[in-house]
Amino acid sequence: MASKMSASRRSSVKKRFPAFYWGSCAALLGFILSIFLLPAPPAWAKNVNIAILMASDVRQNTVDGLKNGLIPHGVEEGLTYTYLVKNAAGDRKKLLELAAEIIAGKPDVAVAGGGIEADALLVASQGTSIPVVFLSVSSAVDRGIIASLQSSGNNFTGIETNDTMLTAKRLWFIKKMLPEVRRVFCYHVPSIVASVQSLALARESAAELGIELQVVEVETEADIKQATASLSRQKTDLILQLPVAPVDKALKTIVFPKALAENIPIFGYGENSIESGAFASYAGSRYANGQQAARLIHKILNGIKPTNIPIETPEKLELIINKNMVMTLDLHLSGRVWRMAEQVVDLEIKP
Repeated sequence: MASKMSASRRSSVKKRFPAFYWGSCAALLGFILSIFLLPAPPAWAKNVNIAILMASDVRQNTVDGLKNGLIPHGVEEGLTYTYLVKNAAGDRKKLLELAAEIIAGKPDVAVAGGGIEADALLVASQGTSIPVVFLSVSSAVDRGIIASLQSSGNNFTGIETNDTMLTAKRLWFIKKMLPEVRRVFCYHVPSIVASVQSLALARESAAELGIELQVVEVETEADIKQATASLSRQKTDLILQLPVAPVDKALKTIVFPKALAENIPIFGYGENSIESGAFASYAGSRYANGQQAARLIHKILNGIKPTNIPIETPEKLELIINKNMVMTLDLHLSGRVWRMAEQVVDLEIKP
């Protein structure tokens, strides 16, 4: 009888508590146990330490784009960001030392403001797994920072600006905008791969367009000052800015005042060039590059290794014309040229 009663009770229990009930209990128990068995959350679960290496203040616009681009990710996931900025203030010799300091601090993510900063962090981060994101680098593969655009093959990822490849397009724009231009001056930094490659493309394109390329090799600020002092409107029709940081830094303070005095227009790349005295530029937005790189950092913080994050290129290229500088230099641009511009700004630039 007892055996029958027991069986009856079991049957009753099954009716009152069907199988899914027991499954739910098991799932709940598993969840509770998982809370205690899960590994501790990563150090950056609430605060993320980001160390940024800058060659000079020329990178500030890109860095601002990065910081603003990270804000929505932080709000969405409850993160705060602590930034450590190391700025070489134009002294390239300091970059390796500053890069070593950044890596020694073991940040959650290290950031290279540009190409020469990425070069320095590549050396400093050897043998570590610290992720490095570059905000704007030209010729990242050729200079040995990454293996390919599909996969860096190391702890790097970032934005390839393609500024080297765009050199030919800039000369094309120059010819369309100012057909009378024949003699184009370039500062060339032989120690920087992007400069070497840009110059090679510039020579090829110039020959096709009937332009005489005037090239002066520089390495230091003193070299740039010396080369600039010899500029004259009688010998040079226009200055083409190659994508090299030392010249970027010197553009507003050294090159532009002399160019303005000689009435020589400057064609640059990006909004930084416009702000430093160029009448026109063609490139991806440096600020937008920083915003784009924020997404890459977000991926890293969500556990994706840099080598598995393909290198990105600027989402939009834009021709910018500074109307104020065009008028100051008394340049005559056709209506078609004005319509080609994605942006027309009106900035008064003073030397």
